[in-house]
Amino acid sequence: MSSESLPGIPTAADFCALASSSPWRFTTVHLTHRCLQDNGSTPIGGPVEVWLDRGAGRLTVRSGAGVETAEGVPYGTAVSLVSCNDHDGDGGAVCAVQPSRDTGVVLRPDGLVAQRPEGWHYDHGDPMWRDYQFTAMLDPAELSQGVEVSDVVATVLRGRPTWSATCRPLLEEDEEWGGGYDPRCGCCPLLLSPASLIFEYGPEDPALTTGEVPTVYCVHLDVQTGVVVDITPLDGIGGSSLTNVIHAVDEPLDPPL
Repeated sequence: MSSESLPGIPTAADFCALASSSPWRFTTVHLTHRCLQDNGSTPIGGPVEVWLDRGAGRLTVRSGAGVETAEGVPYGTAVSLVSCNDHDGDGGAVCAVQPSRDTGVVLRPDGLVAQRPEGWHYDHGDPMWRDYQFTAMLDPAELSQGVEVSDVVATVLRGRPTWSATCRPLLEEDEEWGGGYDPRCGCCPLLLSPASLIFEYGPEDPALTTGEVPTVYCVHLDVQTGVVVDITPLDGIGGSSLTNVIHAVDEPLDPPL
């Protein structure tokens, strides 16, 4: 999907919309993925090369240990698009869902997602490699709510347009986890933090007593795809830290067998 209509000066709402939009922004991607430690300064193991084909529902990963393939339900066959028009002339979008096999996604006039179908990733998530942080990295919808987003900047990282933001996972406001950070999986969140630890293990988790768990991160989203391309803790010790270098988007894939 073209990025030409996106805002040149993105807001926190725009960043959250991009974080929700990955399933509707690309079909194939080829990238190199690295996990890091020491707040982003030291690689953990070697990089892995990744080929994701959502149309075929197939993920291929090549590491030093060899080639692995995972398969799952593709996104592309379950997407419904909408058309938006400004009928009243004041900038408000009027969106009409176009018929398809799965309705529910509503797009903004600029093509980003205004509303995702509830529970989308349960039935349509990308194939998983290693843990749920990997799939959340490819579709980072968990950054779109329960996270305080600030300092959004349009920038370029490793040669590709990105939106960066300061992201602070929020603690819950009530017993139903209202307003709190709700990661896809609490044991492997995109943003390891007191909020994610309490979500998964409760307030008694011993890691919370050290005061070393990061509370705020800098996150870069690739504008074309919505994929996370960098996570760096801004405080604490350890936490989530990763990079992705995107080589090609929506081009024919040639993964190893």
